[in-house]
Amino acid sequence: MESKLYLECRMAKELMASQPLAELGFKECQKEDERDNRGGKEEGNKESTKEENEENGFVAGARRARQQQKELTEEAYRRRRGR
Repeated sequence: MESKLYLECRMAKELMASQPLAELGFKECQKEDERDNRGGKEEGNKESTKEENEENGFVAGARRARQQQKELTEEAYRRRRGR
């Protein structure tokens, strides 16, 4: 289950509070099975994703930068209209 792996990764990197996966609706036996199946797959996925990103011209943080620029533009527009 990709969602379970995603949540485990977020907890491991302290991006969310750690809590038992059973509280999130996952069964404990599934957790152990998923760990066994992951093996060396993660490394291969990291490399292929990195290569894909380079080919597609992905730039980390670009979406957030566009969002911030949009917010600044909207704020400036509201200020001008308020005067």
